[in-house]
Amino acid sequence: MVMQKDNDRHHLLAIILMVLGAALLVAGCGKKEDAKEGKHAAVEQDKDAGHKGGHEGEHEEEPGMVVLSFEKQKSSGIEVKQVALENAAVPLSATAVLEINLDRSAKISPRVTGKAVRIIAAQGDRVKVGQVLVYLDSVELDQTWADYLKAQGKVELARKNFQREETLFEKKISPEKDVLKAKQELGEAEADLSLAMERFRLLGVNVAQFESSKDSGNHPLIPVTTPVGGVVLEKSVTQGEVVNSEKALFTVADLSTLWVVIDIYEKDMSRLRPGIGVQVSVTAFPDKTFRGKLSYISDVVDERTRTEKARVTIDNSSGLLKPGMFATVLIEATSGGTERIIAVPEEAVLIDGMKRYVFIQTAPEKFQRRDIEIGRTVDKKMEVTSGLKESDPLVVKGAFILKSELKKGELVDEHGH
Repeated sequence: MVMQKDNDRHHLLAIILMVLGAALLVAGCGKKEDAKEGKHAAVEQDKDAGHKGGHEGEHEEEPGMVVLSFEKQKSSGIEVKQVALENAAVPLSATAVLEINLDRSAKISPRVTGKAVRIIAAQGDRVKVGQVLVYLDSVELDQTWADYLKAQGKVELARKNFQREETLFEKKISPEKDVLKAKQELGEAEADLSLAMERFRLLGVNVAQFESSKDSGNHPLIPVTTPVGGVVLEKSVTQGEVVNSEKALFTVADLSTLWVVIDIYEKDMSRLRPGIGVQVSVTAFPDKTFRGKLSYISDVVDERTRTEKARVTIDNSSGLLKPGMFATVLIEATSGGTERIIAVPEEAVLIDGMKRYVFIQTAPEKFQRRDIEIGRTVDKKMEVTSGLKESDPLVVKGAFILKSELKKGELVDEHGH
């Protein structure tokens, strides 16, 4: 009887355990299904989000993109051409130095030994042709002035004597020979006066002008003038200094033109001739190009460097260039080989800080900014060394309009943010 009760208890316990196990199994399955459904829902949500994001991205313009309608392109004068390789003469590159144009400069010395008593010009002054730079006094000037005054006195006396003899002769009081003698004496006195005036002229003094404005007791000074207009580059005279004709007191130069003196290797001389165009660039102004023409080619080779000197006269009316600057030149030699390069019109290239760029047409109404690197300037075109390839549809006219449109878009974006 006792064993029967134990068996019944064990059966009941087994049934309870089976019920509990079934319940746990059902609960676990429910959780897995829920997890699967949650994961599936998350994946679907991600897909929807991704699809939505991709759809929105299609409406965003790329950086540097300009959209311009056909009508606006036509009214703005937009012109597009395919990039093509061009034959270009290989220019000669050489170093050079800027020098004073010696045809328009002067080292100014006095004509005679004298003391500097009045200095008019200073270094850096701009002077005109014939302008007085300094006044000198000298022993020779003093003697010339004394001789001049003496000659003036003789002329005056001889003139009065001649007039008196003429009057006496007309009244039959004096014989004709006295009149002739007085006339001869007047001529000799006038010759002496002319000689004294010539000596003044040789000293550079306009004595007649001085006579019309002289102060009593003073004598004229020797003016030292400049034969060229320009800038006083050097001044080497001080107040009271005694100077002579061997010393240059001033250096004056017209800097509106300069000489670019170029060292050309002997092997390249056959490619040069006077009149060839030359482009000059200096470190101080890397974005500027100065143009000139080859005006002189030396006939002598420097034995040490094996180079010859060539010269370009270049316009410097802007005053940017200074004598002594080093320069790099490109000589547009027309022989000696050509190469094929990508060259675009200067107006197609735009500047943004230190970068240069162009616009490429990517669709009928779309234009994309393209950064480039440039090399030489050849025949008013700029060589592109990087950023463009053959057949690219390049905006050759109206690029500035696209730049303006691009800037407008960037301003809108900034205010939008």
